[in-house]
Amino acid sequence: MRKASLWTIILVACAGAAFATDDALFEEIQPGAYPDMLSQATIAYDKHDYDRAFALNHRTACGGDKTSQAIVGRMYVLGQGTPRDEITGYAWIKLAAEFSYADYTSLARKLEAAMTPEQRTRATAKADAMRRNYGLAATGMSCHAESRHGAYLLDSVVCTPQSTGGGRLELRRCVDESANAAN
Repeated sequence: MRKASLWTIILVACAGAAFATDDALFEEIQPGAYPDMLSQATIAYDKHDYDRAFALNHRTACGGDKTSQAIVGRMYVLGQGTPRDEITGYAWIKLAAEFSYADYTSLARKLEAAMTPEQRTRATAKADAMRRNYGLAATGMSCHAESRHGAYLLDSVVCTPQSTGGGRLELRRCVDESANAAN
C-alpha cells in the first residue's frame, strides 16, 4: 500500500511540474486581444513602423499564426525592424509553409533555390528546430484558408489559438532564440 501511495505522490508531482511548464510556455489572453495584435501589427507595418510591426508580428508568429510567421520571415529577409538574416527569414517562411498554403510554399521554394547547399542545410535545420517550438503541433493553433473577397479563390490563412475552456485563449510564448542558436 505504501508503494502505491509513493507512486501516486510521484505521479502527481510530475504532473504538476508538467502543468507548470505549460504555464511558462503559454499565456492566457482575452479572445479580442489576439485579433487586436494582428490588426496593430498590420497598421504598424503599413505606417512603416517596422520595429513595432516586427515585435507584434513576432509575438503572434511564436504563437503559431502562419501569416505572422510569413511576415516575420519576410522582415528578416529584408531587414525590416530586425537585422537582415536570410537564414532566419527562410526558417520562418518554411515554418509558415507547414500549412501548405501556396504563397508560403512558393516563397520557401524560391528562397531555397537561391541558397547554396550549405545555407540550405543550415536553414532547414533552423526551420526544423523552430517547428518544434512554433509549429502547429507545438502551439495548438488551428488554421484554415479562406477567401477575403467572397470568391472561390482561397487568398488568406486565418489561425485561431486554442481555447482554455474558460472563454480565454492560450497563446504560445516566444522562447529565447539566442539560447536555441547555441544548441
